[in-house]
Amino acid sequence: MKQIVLTTSILLFSLIRLPLYAQEVDSKIEILPVTIQQEATSIWRTINDITFFEKQGYTIHLPDDQQIDSLIMKSKKGTFGNEDFEIIYNLLETNIFDKRHYIHAIKKIREQEQLINSLLHQIESKKKNWDWKFNTFKTYKIILTLYGTGGSYNADEGTITLLTTKKGDFMNYQNPANTIIHEITHIGMEYPIVQKHKLSHGNKERIVDTFVYLMFKEDLPNYKIQQMGDQKMDSYLSEPKKINSLDTIISKFFK
Repeated sequence: MKQIVLTTSILLFSLIRLPLYAQEVDSKIEILPVTIQQEATSIWRTINDITFFEKQGYTIHLPDDQQIDSLIMKSKKGTFGNEDFEIIYNLLETNIFDKRHYIHAIKKIREQEQLINSLLHQIESKKKNWDWKFNTFKTYKIILTLYGTGGSYNADEGTITLLTTKKGDFMNYQNPANTIIHEITHIGMEYPIVQKHKLSHGNKERIVDTFVYLMFKEDLPNYKIQQMGDQKMDSYLSEPKKINSLDTIISKFFK
């Protein structure tokens, strides 16, 4: 009798585990290992574009170090360049970088992975009704960083860089799903909407925010539309069904 009970318990445990394993395999997001090279690149790019970020009013996160301050001054004078990358890399390697700083952020993303996959499934199921092509990737690669201005994306590679802290906090939101879906939407819209219509930075952000808000306001109740771009667009994009004709609406608005 004891042997039968034990076998049944093992079988039950296996059945419980199978859906979880399948869910992990089918996940559309992958968190990449954090490296010194990657973090040095985040810092270099942020310093290189420091003037733009300050002009746009972004909160900028960089290491508190005199060498970094000197490189910021070089960037503002127009003398910052590729040769400064080694300085940043060596500073991280000797004094700053620690993989343990990212553990809490990774845990939070894992906790939201099922929700993120569900939102991506909604996009996949609805995009066939749209008059524009939302570009998607089989897998979106998440790059965590302690440096920069928030979230960023690469529309050609399907990569998302996500700003976090050593405590696992994220820019603007406690829930990282908000920022990840925002950046995935940027990737989806970059070529069929943003570049096609030559949208300004502010208008691009407003259209992306409006899309996410209309599509997922029940799933992401804390998602906010930033105070950027032309607010007159809001009356044209006032309900979820308007997403179906987004390309037509933008064409008419910016004609």
